[in-house]
Amino acid sequence: MKLIPLTLCAAASLFSQALSPRWEELTASDFEKAVATAHNTCVLPIGIIEKHGPHLPLGNDLINVRYASLHAVEQEYAVVFPEYFFGQIFEARHEPGAIAYSAKL
Repeated sequence: MKLIPLTLCAAASLFSQALSPRWEELTASDFEKAVATAHNTCVLPIGIIEKHGPHLPLGNDLINVRYASLHAVEQEYAVVFPEYFFGQIFEARHEPGAIAYSAKL
């Protein structure tokens, strides 16, 4: 087996050829290429921010969906939207750090 040294220029060239799945990391022209490569498939990671007990972070659901989304697109390319937190956890509105929307909203 022959090993070929990877120079900094070659590494930069290889990196620039790969399209990031993260929407916010794409340039405008790369975005068009990415959507075409993904066959118009995008992923919207949605999680809720709420108390999960004293041992877990408030964004536990959002952290998990972000992880799952980014690892799923390693198997089949898609464009991943920036994470979005939303949910109705009004019964936990008294908990520090919870994001709760009223039923009226």
